[in-house]
Amino acid sequence: MINASETLDGVAFSRDERSCSVSEPAVSPMPSQPCTTCSAQRSFCSLTDELHAVFESLKTSVTYAKGEAAFHEADACHSVFVVCAGSMKLMTSSSEGKVLLLRFAGPGTLLGLAEAMLERRPYQCSAIAAEPSALAVIPAETFVRFVTTYPEACLRLTVALSEHYKIAQRETKFLAMGGSSASRLAHLLLEEASAHGVPAEDGIHIPLHITHSEIGQSIGATRETVTRILGELDHNGLIERTADAIIIRGTEELTRLAAY
Repeated sequence: MINASETLDGVAFSRDERSCSVSEPAVSPMPSQPCTTCSAQRSFCSLTDELHAVFESLKTSVTYAKGEAAFHEADACHSVFVVCAGSMKLMTSSSEGKVLLLRFAGPGTLLGLAEAMLERRPYQCSAIAAEPSALAVIPAETFVRFVTTYPEACLRLTVALSEHYKIAQRETKFLAMGGSSASRLAHLLLEEASAHGVPAEDGIHIPLHITHSEIGQSIGATRETVTRILGELDHNGLIERTADAIIIRGTEELTRLAAY
């Protein structure tokens, strides 16, 4: 049985390695939630109970208030993060100050993975809490030693990297060949409905935790354009906007719009 204390198959993990720093000093520690009780058992998180115990001994659980950063673009890679609860906005910006919201990372998503594995390259984007969120944080060097020590962890890492590759392909296709702003917005709404929607009698409820500006950043449009298109979709009965949600009423119509 694996000993989840100070060594992994004879590979020593010092207490200094198991502690970590985050780029925002305002974050506060939280009681650690055992990985075995987490509902986000996907890709890397679907380890055996024994490896979960090892990971538990290496991670630090940290909470982030809405708007706080786990790391910033171009920061030196110091840690790998796993989203345990809430969601993180992954954002990048140009030298001219243009901001692009790449995607939202929900529970079970690994952040900083490629940077840690590729000789500690700087983070390629910023990770900002879209809502109060909890992350498991593990120092990059410790994470690399963990996945290279255990074959199963290495296999889970391969699956996670494959998922990241598929996401990158989808994002590139979406931005390069997404058609009009209305088409890209319809596509985004359908993806959000699939990932976070709650079916109800009056449609699919999508919790609204981003602004029109942030939606614009994710589809390459202005805030004014997003507001106008949402108004048109509402007027045409495809969606309904409430104070805290968007209700999808015309899934088939949105699917046809997203195809243009």
